[in-house]
Amino acid sequence: MSRDNIILNIIFYVILSTFFLYIFIKEKKIVALIEKKRTKFEDVLVNKFNLKGKISEKILRRIIKLVESLGSALILVLIIQKFYIGNFLVPTGSMIPTIIPKDRLFGNMVIYKFKAPQREDIIVFKEPIENKVLYTKRLMALPGEKVQIKYNKLFINGKKISEREYAPLGELGNKEWLVPKKGDVITIIPGQDYRNNFEKENIDIVKVQALLKENSGYVSQLLPDVKFMINDTSTGMILDFIHDEEILKKLLVGETVTEKIDEDFYLALGDNTNGSYDSRMWGFVKDTRIKGKALVRFWPLNRIGLLN
Repeated sequence: MSRDNIILNIIFYVILSTFFLYIFIKEKKIVALIEKKRTKFEDVLVNKFNLKGKISEKILRRIIKLVESLGSALILVLIIQKFYIGNFLVPTGSMIPTIIPKDRLFGNMVIYKFKAPQREDIIVFKEPIENKVLYTKRLMALPGEKVQIKYNKLFINGKKISEREYAPLGELGNKEWLVPKKGDVITIIPGQDYRNNFEKENIDIVKVQALLKENSGYVSQLLPDVKFMINDTSTGMILDFIHDEEILKKLLVGETVTEKIDEDFYLALGDNTNGSYDSRMWGFVKDTRIKGKALVRFWPLNRIGLLN
């Protein structure tokens, strides 16, 4: 869901919340109805396979009851985790000391449906590299801001905004990047005709995309001298454009691509500055990739607490 239409978001959550409230209030009635339907389904199978009075009848009924119970619970849990409270396991040390490996977190999956992420929020988002894994990082630069690392500190629009240390690693290094915002114009300028890099004329675009996804932190090595410009200002990589099939086809033959950006982007960094694979290496996170805000650590028990 997008914040572009808050009214639709409100309607959606009112309907979904009403559904859960109805289930809570009418629990006994719903359970009885489900049991009635389940028993009817069991009877059909028992009669069809002539199991009446046999041990296999009891086994069948128990299996169906178990599957129905687990299935119902699983569906409800998945809905709750997707739209209300997410449950996340952090496997890496990129957010040390705030979050350490194997910590389990609850995330607010509602908040960004109604308000934009803020600086210092710990966000959970789908990474733009392979588009598979959820990352947990700290959002540090907002759309339209200029970001730079100097003297191991983070500067926004020329002003130091955090005492946290950040090493000038990856593609960002000591460069100044402009964070893309909705309505900006992005220009991607290839440094050459890249067909020789990827088997001459008949380029298998799917294989090239797979190769780029495997090495997205090093796009500049696979596509040497490619430049990203926002409103004629140099900036970092925006992998969502690189992975677009039509845009990639144009870039591979040395054609400059110009597009209007239809949503905001953010810069996300790990608190463990020397051990985090983050925006310094692979660029910006678009708004719709952000799934929720990490709120509280609930495991291990001796480290339960709010995250900030």
